[in-house]
Amino acid sequence: MLATLVLAALGAAAVFPAPGAYRYTASMAGQSVGSWSVTVTNGGDSTTIAEESRASIGGLQLAATASLVLGPDLAPTRYDGHYRTPGQNPNVSVVLTPSAATVVGAFNTEPQQVPLGSNTRHFVVIEPGLLAGLFALPAQLRSWKDPAVTWITPTTAQAQSLTVGAQTSARPADVPSQDALLSIDRPIAVTIWYDPSTLVPDEIVVPSQNAVLTRQRS
Repeated sequence: MLATLVLAALGAAAVFPAPGAYRYTASMAGQSVGSWSVTVTNGGDSTTIAEESRASIGGLQLAATASLVLGPDLAPTRYDGHYRTPGQNPNVSVVLTPSAATVVGAFNTEPQQVPLGSNTRHFVVIEPGLLAGLFALPAQLRSWKDPAVTWITPTTAQAQSLTVGAQTSARPADVPSQDALLSIDRPIAVTIWYDPSTLVPDEIVVPSQNAVLTRQRS
């Protein structure tokens, strides 16, 4: 009986990319613009994704650090972002419970209370242009098996419905043949190619920005 319970618990445990550093290069319209990285660490019943990014876009120097903390079921519990742009250095934060989030955004310095969206059971925290939330997404959606979740954008303190789209994108030549595809339709179109055994993204494509993040393996 005990062995059965242990096996059931192991089978129900959420799977996430292994602890370590994962590095990516970024390009826009085929031109290299910078580098992104995330470091995954485990701490008891939580997982932390620490992000660093640097880019030069149109002559503008941009940088960011961020920390996304996930609970044992991979639901986000806290996000902190520190961004550096010419003339502005905004800081943002999100503190989450299963049903609500408190957001301090770049344009809303007073805390904003954001409820979980209707017909959804989970939040995700994704800052467009950054990596941490997208890096976590394949593992989160596989664990939850939800057709839609509530996407929170820290900078604007907005909550929108994330919906998974039809998986029909052609495989890029540099994506490993065994990779699975996660296609997001809304709130913005995003394509994530990821290793189905490790759940690590190998390539993330944002068509509206003509932007691609590609994992570096060396």
